[in-house]
Amino acid sequence: MKISIAASILILLIAALFGFHAQQQLVTVRETHAKLVASANQLGIAVDSSHPSTPVRITKSEREDKEADAKAAAVELIAYAREMEANREKGVSTDVAQQKRQMEIRDRIRSLNSAQIKILIAELRAAKDLKDETREELIDLSLYMLSEDSPQAVLALLTEPSDLFKGTGMGSDVISYSLAQWAKDDPLAALEWVRNNSAKFPDLITVTAKHGLISGTAIQDPKLAFKLIGELGLEPLSFAVTGIVRAARTPEQRTATLAALREHLANLKDEKARKDLSDSTMREFAQNISKEGFEAGSQWITAAGFTPAELESFAGGLNDYGGNGRWIEWIGDNLPPQKAANKIESMVRGWTQSDFQAAGNWINSVPDGPTKNTAIRSYAETVSGYEPEIAAQWALTLPPGKDRDSTLNKIYQNWPKDDPAAKEAFKQQHGIK
Repeated sequence: MKISIAASILILLIAALFGFHAQQQLVTVRETHAKLVASANQLGIAVDSSHPSTPVRITKSEREDKEADAKAAAVELIAYAREMEANREKGVSTDVAQQKRQMEIRDRIRSLNSAQIKILIAELRAAKDLKDETREELIDLSLYMLSEDSPQAVLALLTEPSDLFKGTGMGSDVISYSLAQWAKDDPLAALEWVRNNSAKFPDLITVTAKHGLISGTAIQDPKLAFKLIGELGLEPLSFAVTGIVRAARTPEQRTATLAALREHLANLKDEKARKDLSDSTMREFAQNISKEGFEAGSQWITAAGFTPAELESFAGGLNDYGGNGRWIEWIGDNLPPQKAANKIESMVRGWTQSDFQAAGNWINSVPDGPTKNTAIRSYAETVSGYEPEIAAQWALTLPPGKDRDSTLNKIYQNWPKDDPAAKEAFKQQHGIK
């Protein structure tokens, strides 16, 4: 698969990603300050954030220098894009030197302020020999870079009356990222911006943008993040929940997020909504913890003190990413027998389909008991469609009784159709009716 020029740079960029009355007053003060700073910039007055009371007037020469710097950055970025396009056409892969240059381009763009980014984007739009896809992705990249340090500036650019972004199909994803960046530091201010602008810019403040707001808010205030799911009318729940749970990257953050979930659920009156949100969040916890390994994950679960309902929902999202079967055994030890059996069957089936040898080796190592018997049944039934004899060998290791008989019957039903004689012989041998 070919990777676009800007996308290759974006990979480096995004890898590093994702008293009420008094707080409301703080939001108002910050908004007023932002407007004053913007007005000062338009008048050629720069405000040093470390010395806000000492404005510095930008001279005409300095302003021209900044404009020239932005245009020079555009020339450099366009030349780089053309070079990468040519290399891609020739099938030349990215080497260490090119990766270094990508980082230099990244730093070059990041050094520009919002006024310079606006000039850069205008230059990119004027470069007619660039492919439309490349041009738009480079514009996208420039805005992402600006969002890292100045998300409010990006939001201002995208919502100001201008033809700069007309016809580019841009907006929602960049706004989502900008809102996430802003909400990490000041969730109430970012929320207030969404409330004030949703009706004005419905094409920009989309569901995707609102998810960005929630994921950024969750880093600082998971309680508010859960509350916003309902306030912003987001459906389906899973997408909003994904952002909240992924924001919790440490055991301490997960514990805070779990506490926020429990508190939020306690205030929901709709029983179905309460169960849906609990199930979705706990499954998302499980999917993320599965990827981090068994030791750390199981320790956090023990400390979290799951209720039986939480434990069941959590188990529903588990995956044995390590391929060592420890989560499967954990399920057998921690869930009621029938619920454990259902989940073990599903996990063993998936593992067998991806690596039947590893799954078989694990089953051999499991102590005798319900977990092993359930795993054998699932394994035998999964391989029976292409290795019925091997499936039968596994089935015969089960204790005599209902489980063994039902597994042999399933093997018979799944027997390959191109070998009817062997199927009939198997039927007679095991007395299958």
